[in-house]
Order: sequence, then C-alpha cells, then structure tokens
Amino acid sequence: MKRTITAGLVLLLTTFWATYPAYGSFFGKKQNKAKDIKERLITLRNWELMEEFNLKGERAQRVFDILKRFDDEREVLIRKRRRLLGRLREGLRTGSLSDARIKKLLTEITNTNVELARIPQKELKGLEKVFSPRELARYMLFSQRFAKQARRLLLRPGQKNKKPM
Repeated sequence: MKRTITAGLVLLLTTFWATYPAYGSFFGKKQNKAKDIKERLITLRNWELMEEFNLKGERAQRVFDILKRFDDEREVLIRKRRRLLGRLREGLRTGSLSDARIKKLLTEITNTNVELARIPQKELKGLEKVFSPRELARYMLFSQRFAKQARRLLLRPGQKNKKPM
C-alpha cells in the first residue's frame, strides 16, 4: 500500500513538473512561482513524513507545527542573508562602502550563516517532544534524503550539480 501511494505521488509530481512550464506564467511574478514551489515542497515533505513515520492526527499536527516554525525561521534568515549580500555586492561594485562597513557586513553575513546552520539542531531539539531517539535519527536521515530529492526535482533538465531554478 505504501509503495502504491508513493508511486502515485511520484507520478503526480512528475506530471506536475513536466507540465509546469505550460501554466507557469499563470502565477505571474517570480516571487509567486517560488512561493508556490516552496508550498508544494513542504506539502510533499509532510506527506512523505506521514508515510515514513505513520503520523496521524494530533501527533502529525505537532510535528508539522514544529517544522513550520523552523521553516519560517530559515526563510527569514535566507532573506536577511540575501539582502546583506546584495548590499555588500552593490557597495563593492560602486566603491561606496568604507572598510568598517565592509567588516560589519561580513560579520552580519557570517552570523546569519551560523544561525542558519543551527536550525537542524533546533529542529531535532523541538522534535524531541514528539519523536523517540530512534525516530529522531530516522528523521535526520529522512531530511537529508528529502533535501537531495528536492534539489534533483528543482534542477532543470540536463543540469547536473548546478544551482536550482
């Protein structure tokens, strides 16, 4: 049964990704497209988590709430890092940044990267309230596997080891 559901989901996602260019312009701005893709990936992750861990009802909701909190935190930090890198790039291009400001931006970017790197640890700590140690270990492996699958899904056809769309 689990294989049938997973195969159906893979078929559905493959169809979505194959036909996405045909209706992709419907979403308009690039930001809406990215938001839509992010929501679909989260839905897929949650679906696979339900299958992998046999999550149901209140337990599933607790897991999804914990993960959403860290998804949101990750998104805020990624936007912050992108904004800081943009300031640094623009300032270097125009020559308008003082050495002191460059140092400050470098420190802020590094601190943001450190905060981003701590999120998986914080996720595991939060999930301790719902998962056993064995399930936490399985979740860690699941999250690595899912991230790899998501990167593969987001790569344009013919691309290998390049940035996603």
